[in-house]
Amino acid sequence: MAFRLVLGLPIILIVITINRVRIRLSGNSRAIALASIIIGLHFIIQITGIKYTTATNTGWIISLTPLVTAALAGIILKEKIGPRTVIGIIIATSGILLLISHGKIGDFKWLSSIGDWLVLGSAHTWALYTIVTRDVSRSQNPLSVTFWVLLPSTVIASAIVVSSSDLRGFAALPAEAVISLLFLGIVATALAHWFWQFGLAKVGAAQAGIFLYLEPLATTSLAVPYLHESFGVFTALGGVMVLGGVWIAQMNKKLTRDRNSASPEA
Repeated sequence: MAFRLVLGLPIILIVITINRVRIRLSGNSRAIALASIIIGLHFIIQITGIKYTTATNTGWIISLTPLVTAALAGIILKEKIGPRTVIGIIIATSGILLLISHGKIGDFKWLSSIGDWLVLGSAHTWALYTIVTRDVSRSQNPLSVTFWVLLPSTVIASAIVVSSSDLRGFAALPAEAVISLLFLGIVATALAHWFWQFGLAKVGAAQAGIFLYLEPLATTSLAVPYLHESFGVFTALGGVMVLGGVWIAQMNKKLTRDRNSASPEA
């Protein structure tokens, strides 16, 4: 956690400088502080959960985040969820269940360990983070929001590592681990959080959450060649259902835009 943040935050600051973005935020201090707390808890819960479960299970469980996000966005933010979005969520969720159970819908042994439950908890913390930062990302530059949200976690995690770890051990990390850390810090932390905040400001929390259904497909596409995991009929069928569900849910947004642009008041 510390390394990904120490690597990622300076990249965000460099992008802010290059784009001449105003780093100082005007207002929204409470939302930023709350988001910082939530994202810090999210990282801790998720990385602890991963210690006790597999990366594949993690990918599947995290894909449930859109359901939590859409539900909480409807309750907290009063975001409207259209019928196509509901249908898309149902289809995509069914696809996730096929992927998880390999066709045995009633088999939920994948939620039998404490690691799985912690990862499931992280789906809820990410949903809350998405909801808390939606309005902030619309009124402020997403780059600045990302920087200030991640800064407290970076400072705290780094202090814990320095005070409790033998840093000499990191010098002996193999090349593969170093590459993984660089990818995690630069791509999966700096760029990914920036892109997420930018997209969140454009489409809203519920619609943004729908795209997380693509995460297990990305996991499978990497796990099969890299970890030599199996790819069966139900994996393929589930993947098609996930993509179909995402497409249907996004069609609801497209139809709304088309109607608005065609109206006399537009």
